[in-house]
Amino acid sequence: MFRLRDNRASDGIVLLVCLGILAGALLLSPPDPGSHSVRLGSFSIPPTCTFKNLTGLPCPGCGLMRSVVSAVHGDMDASLSYHRLGLLTLAYIFLQLLFRTGVILIPMAASRLSQYGRYLDRGIIILGLLFGVNWILILFFGV
Repeated sequence: MFRLRDNRASDGIVLLVCLGILAGALLLSPPDPGSHSVRLGSFSIPPTCTFKNLTGLPCPGCGLMRSVVSAVHGDMDASLSYHRLGLLTLAYIFLQLLFRTGVILIPMAASRLSQYGRYLDRGIIILGLLFGVNWILILFFGV
């Protein structure tokens, strides 16, 4: 059975989060060669992973911010070196941004766009599974 989608509040929240991530990535500068710290102007922001600080092991998202910041600034090689799923994560964020903007700005098209929302819902599950597989590869095989 087909249901008309009416999640304007959650669409707005997801849209704001996506815009915030992209704006933050644009405002930050990628790490300099040999550094692991992104910068905001002249202020250096060191990587702070609570999981890694507590366990000594990388978390599934370690390097993701540096990866996204590097990708937004056009350095795809650096992006992939920081986190191999950074580009895919950035693409997912961009697709969410397009979808949520469309649903909010063109409410009459919400029923036609809802199928894409279902794809994005499945996409986040797939992305989460990829993060898990990537983490296992790093932890057990050092890849």
